[in-house]
Amino acid sequence: MELSRYFSLDEMTRSQTAERHGIANQPDASQVEHLRRLCQAVLDPLREAVGAAISVTSGYRGPALNARIGGSPTSQHSLGQAADLQTTGMSVLELFKTVIRRGLPFDQLIYEARSASSKWVHVSHRAGANRGEIRVARFDASGRAVAYPPVGADEALAMAERATRSARGRAPGYEELPDEPVGEVDEAAAAPAGAGARRRSAAAPRAAATTPAAKVPAKRAATKTAAAKKAVGKAAAAKKSAPRKSAPRKSTPKKAAATKAAPKRAAAKKAAATEAATKRVAPKKAPAKKVAATPAAAKRAATKKTAARKTAVKKTAVK
Repeated sequence: MELSRYFSLDEMTRSQTAERHGIANQPDASQVEHLRRLCQAVLDPLREAVGAAISVTSGYRGPALNARIGGSPTSQHSLGQAADLQTTGMSVLELFKTVIRRGLPFDQLIYEARSASSKWVHVSHRAGANRGEIRVARFDASGRAVAYPPVGADEALAMAERATRSARGRAPGYEELPDEPVGEVDEAAAAPAGAGARRRSAAAPRAAATTPAAKVPAKRAATKTAAAKKAVGKAAAAKKSAPRKSAPRKSTPKKAAATKAAPKRAAAKKAAATEAATKRVAPKKAPAKKVAATPAAAKRAATKKTAARKTAVKKTAVK
């Protein structure tokens, strides 16, 4: 059954693990439709961009196959929305970058390099609900994926790796393993985010999910509490010392009346002071009027004057 121009249902459901363990890996009608959309929207355009055949190392994973490899119950592989890819036309890293450069409508794109010779690209698609997440898998020494931190498009395009012989002409190694963050997508509960939506923060890796949280020693907790209290105290002190803006006081009717009466009281005080000063200054006495001399008085004065002259003449003669 052909799903698109370049991909069939057979290659989208083929699995080495299923073949080894005799597991029937058949999708239902809704899962087949998801596979069709993935092939037509992402895998066909990618095949044309690469210019060489693309190998689907793992596509749909039924419940038995998914449980066999330890996959998440919400794995997009089990919904028919994801596929792991390799090609001989270019390195796995370049295949990863080509998906980004072409602006293909992916939900999750993960670069997975388990070792220098075991690499693949995981890509998924959800029609109308693609998040556009880009991640890079991190593996421990045993080759188990422990984290899938998200990266930006620019950071992903700037990635580099040491060239190996498997880069061209020979497909790198692959082992069917759980290869996406745990507890990621549940199609029934997932709300559409739209193509090119902002990627969510990274989900906790499987190892971290089963590791109990470390207990904080009581002494360290007490130190943190004391530091927090000290910070609160400093903030309160700063608030108290900050200058407060006083609101303008509204004058009461009594104060307003007193303000209006002030000029009158000042004028009255000034008038009283002026009056008091006037009383303290003694009135000037009017000059005495000269009384006109009577004839008798004038005669007596003339006689006295004549006598005085005669006395003066005598005194002169004697000398």
